[in-house]
Amino acid sequence: MSFYFFPRNKTFWIYHGSVLLLLSIVQAAVIMLWRESVMFNAVAGLLWLPLFTFAVLYYRYLYKHRHWYQFGTSKNILIVLVYSAVSSFLVTVVMIGSTFPFFWDEVKQLQTVAKQQATLTSITIQHIIGNSLQTQLFISGWIFIYISITTRQRIAETELTNLRLQNSLKEAQLSSLTNQLNPHFLFNALNNIRFTIYEDQHKADLMLTALADVLRYSLECSQHSKVRLEQELAIVNRYIDIIKIQMEKRLAFNLDIPEQLNNYLIPPMLLQLFIENAIKHGIDNLRAGGTVIVKAEYIHQKLHFYITNTAPENTDKPAHNMGIGLKNIEQRLTLLYGDAASFHITHQNDEFSVHLTIPCEKDE
Repeated sequence: MSFYFFPRNKTFWIYHGSVLLLLSIVQAAVIMLWRESVMFNAVAGLLWLPLFTFAVLYYRYLYKHRHWYQFGTSKNILIVLVYSAVSSFLVTVVMIGSTFPFFWDEVKQLQTVAKQQATLTSITIQHIIGNSLQTQLFISGWIFIYISITTRQRIAETELTNLRLQNSLKEAQLSSLTNQLNPHFLFNALNNIRFTIYEDQHKADLMLTALADVLRYSLECSQHSKVRLEQELAIVNRYIDIIKIQMEKRLAFNLDIPEQLNNYLIPPMLLQLFIENAIKHGIDNLRAGGTVIVKAEYIHQKLHFYITNTAPENTDKPAHNMGIGLKNIEQRLTLLYGDAASFHITHQNDEFSVHLTIPCEKDE
């Protein structure tokens, strides 16, 4: 990012100009009240404004290029005090050196006012000391305000950068999980079609058509972290079309979801993956087949999904050991909702069930 000695930020000059205007008003009020050396003080004050501006801008330059913002608080305070003392002395010397020669008569009158007890040299020194202290106060005040504002800006920028990095990481993780899901689903679907194509080409053709719809949906929804429930249900039905062609009467599928939930948002391929697991690890292992039931309801600002399927009575195999599918879902839910979403698995006798809960988000 380019750095300019004279900032190109309008906001900076608005604030700085406001400070100069305030100082000018105070100075004018003091001159009018004292009514001593009015012209000399007015000219000196006008000359002081650009010198003060140059001094604080030069500090800004050093602060940026020397990376003083990386120092601790105590070191920064020391730097500010030293810089403001040196710069205020130089500003005052330049200001007095530039104005005294043109207002020498007024300076001599100051000697008369001092009743001969002060020389011109001592009066000059007094002016330098007095104006230096005043200028140091203004310069150090300006610098401390500048440091405070830029520090807050850096903190805000750092937080924004961290949020962007976290979002980028989350998107990358979600994309990675989706990329795991697509080959997983595709392999299972193609494997089903492979067994069908030698038995009934017409059925295989129907399965390929339905698979194309599912894959198109999978590719399109991979660009989004959430989709409407009705979109997910449409593709679930297409997936069931594929499976029913192969399993025929061995699969009974029941979808019980109220239409008023259609516009709520859910992660894409979520229900499809639950149903796929239910069929692959449940119904497919039963000679007589079985039933898959999917229900949904709205309770206390959350969507509750219940996926139940007939399952073999296998106590030796843990109910949660179902390949990458459920691990994939768990990771996606954590990335999208944190602790606000969950799913619980139960396997009792010949029934396997999943209770999924996610926060309600409506697509208006």
